[in-house]
Parts: sequence; structure tokens; C-alpha cells
Amino acid sequence: MENKFKVRITHSGFAILLALFLFLIVIELLFFNNKNKHNILVDKDTANISQTITTKINEQINSMVVSLKALSYSLNIQNSKNTKAFDEIAKKVMADNDVISELQYAPRGIITDIYPNQTKHTAIGHDLTHIEERKKGVLLSIENRSVSLIGPVKLIQNGKLAFILRLPLFNEKNKFTGFVNAISYLDTFREKLALDKSYYKILGFNPDGHRLTIFNNIEKTCEKTDNSFTVKVPNGEWLFVIQNQQKIHQDNSLYLRCLLYIFSCLICVYVYKRERYLKQSQNSILDMNMMLQKTSYTDELTHLPNRRLLNEKLGAISTLTNNQIYSIAIFDIDNFKQVNDTYGHDVGDDVLVAFANICLSSIRSTDIIARWGGEEFVLLMENTDSHHGQEICTRILHTLSQHRITSADTHFSVTSSVGLCEFTTPDFTITSVMKCIDEALYVSKKTGKNKVTLGHLTVNK
Repeated sequence: MENKFKVRITHSGFAILLALFLFLIVIELLFFNNKNKHNILVDKDTANISQTITTKINEQINSMVVSLKALSYSLNIQNSKNTKAFDEIAKKVMADNDVISELQYAPRGIITDIYPNQTKHTAIGHDLTHIEERKKGVLLSIENRSVSLIGPVKLIQNGKLAFILRLPLFNEKNKFTGFVNAISYLDTFREKLALDKSYYKILGFNPDGHRLTIFNNIEKTCEKTDNSFTVKVPNGEWLFVIQNQQKIHQDNSLYLRCLLYIFSCLICVYVYKRERYLKQSQNSILDMNMMLQKTSYTDELTHLPNRRLLNEKLGAISTLTNNQIYSIAIFDIDNFKQVNDTYGHDVGDDVLVAFANICLSSIRSTDIIARWGGEEFVLLMENTDSHHGQEICTRILHTLSQHRITSADTHFSVTSSVGLCEFTTPDFTITSVMKCIDEALYVSKKTGKNKVTLGHLTVNK
């Protein structure tokens, strides 16, 4: 038989799952709250960094612009174009500005003077207006008549990455006369930003080309960055992308959340197994109770209902208030003691089993045949008057007398005496009914056996 097992959650299991559900909600709220706090702190830090960096960059660029204008003014005052004079002026200018790594003078766009002068890989003689890599930025600076910031670029003279701040010069007739350039090496410029402990990326616009990465130390293992902001610079802007140091370790919260959900799944598995075990235990108890109940109501030898079940059935019938007719008969196997003495108790048991099977094959499904005790059996027939009851009993007696019992080389048959009584609900008592059939059975025994005697119920409820 297929066992359709269904787990129904108990109150305790439901309480555990409800507590787990509420626990997960609280955890998610805590994570959500921490994330919001983290975002607020990140925004605040980014705003502070933005303000600080903007101030520092503007200070550096402004100081370089001031230095370039001072250089330009000094050159015009002295009206000297010799290298010695340029070196003296440039030396004084750089002494007051530690951001500038190199100063250049380029009349008509051709570099003629550099301080500090380099004997190797010098840029002297380069015409900025004809170098393809620099031409676009040069023309833009002349056209705008303003300072332009280029870079980072790889310097021709030493191969270093640097920023170039270029100031165009014009005479009294507003005719372009040349450039003064201030160069700041990338490393020097970046050190002034004081962001060594931060993870960030700087994207700049080079008038000689397109947007390019100025600096980037963002952890590649981190998929997300925090916030970004822009800083205005001459002829463009720089984009700063700041990655908070805590962001690198932010995956830890995800791991913790995964562990919590794994723990929750384990709790659910535990609850399921617990409920399944309880259900199995409950089913086992129910099965055992049913088996015990069946055993308590069943005769062990013949597997017929026993005396207890029949008494309960009669008790239930006695509570009925409607008028319903019943017939009840008691069978007593004739000379059963002699069978036991002659053939043994095993054969006697075979006789009892054979009689039980004959009764079962002769009665209706609504009838009850029960072993009353020893060789006595009681048959309860519902909706049956004494006439039909007598027919059923007679049929059983006939079948029994025709049945042959085999013992070793001997074959024999047995008979039974019957006491029959008719009663109706609710006008009867169990005691009166049993007394009636006992008296009728006694008559059958005394008048030749193997017969049915009808008794008459005289005691009413």
C-alpha cells in the first residue's frame, strides 16, 4: 500500500520558522541601515575630498600661472633674450614654486631656453606649432589667448610624464610672440594632492588628444567605485573617481549575509526533519494503537471479532431510538470436548477455524460473526427477523455438516446447536437478549443437537 506521507507543521515548528523569518527581516533592515550610513559617510567623505582636492589643484595651477606671468613680465622688463638672463629669472621663479619642475621660453613657438638646462635629450629647437602631437593644443591656447593645461604627456627631453602649463605671449599690437611654459612632473603634482592613502582615478582632457587617464590606483578586484566629482582646470576639467578604502572590504558584508542565509536554510532543514520525525513518530504511534485496538477486538485463532467488539456493538445498538429489527444467534459446536480429547487440541483449533470460515462465507457483509468463547460463536444480523435469521443459521449448519475435517487418516464432520432470538430497538437489554439465546441453545442441546431453536424475548428495556 502506498504511503502518502505529508508533513504538517506543528505549532513549535511554525514558531521557529516565524522567528527565523523575523530574524531575517531584522538582519536585512540592519544591512540596509548600515548601507545607508555607509553611503552617507561616503558622500560626506567624497564632498570633503572634492573640496580639498579642488582647492589644492587650483592652488597649484594658480601658483604655476602666477609664476609664468612673473617670468613673462620679468623677461619683458629686461627685454633680454639671452640664456643667462632667462636662467637667472627662471631660477628665482622656481625658488618660490616647488610644483614647477621645469620652465621653458619659446619665442614664436620655438623652444630656445630651458631651466634647468639639460645637456641630454634637450627640447631646445622644437617648434611647438609644427609638432603634430602638440599642434592642436598650441593653436587652442593662441586662439583663446589664455593659459592652457596639457597632459599628462611624455616629455621629449627625458621621457617623463608631466603636465605642461602654457601661457601665450602677445606684443602691444596683440600679435602672438611666443610661449612661456611651466612643466610639472606627474609624480610631483600628485604628491601635492596628499591622496597616498586613498584609491582614486583621475581622468583629464588633453587638448592635443582626447580624455585620458592621469592616474589610477583603484583596486581592480572591486567591481564598484564610490563617487566621482569634477575639478575645473584651464581649458577643461578633470574627473576624479574616488574609491573608499572600506569599499574593498565591503564584500565581507555579502559573505556574512550569505552565511546567515545558509544558516537559515539549515534551520529550515532542521525544522523539516524535526517535523518529519514527529510526524513519523505520530504515525507509528497511531499504527501501533490501531494494531493494538485491532488485536483487542480480534480473536487470535479465527481472526473473527471477539466478545469485546460484539458487546460494544450491542451497546451501541442499545442507544438507538429508532425501531430496527435484529436477529442474534449463538452457535455451540456439538461434542467439541470429545473432538479435543480424541484428535487433540490442534485438530480442535482446525475445527474452530473451519467453522469461522464457513460462517464468513454464509453471512452478509452487514452481519457480524464473533467468537464468544471456547467453541461458542455469536452471529448478529441487522434488519433481519427471526424467520430469515433461522434460514441463515440453518444454511450454516448444513454447510458445516457437509464439511469434512481431516486428522491423520481419519475424516470426520462436526455439527452445531443454535439458539436464536429476535429483538427490536430500543425495546431490549443486552442481558435479556443473551439470556434468551442461551435458553434457546440449551433447548437445542437437550433435544438432539444440530438444530436451531427460536427463543422469545420477554424482558424489555
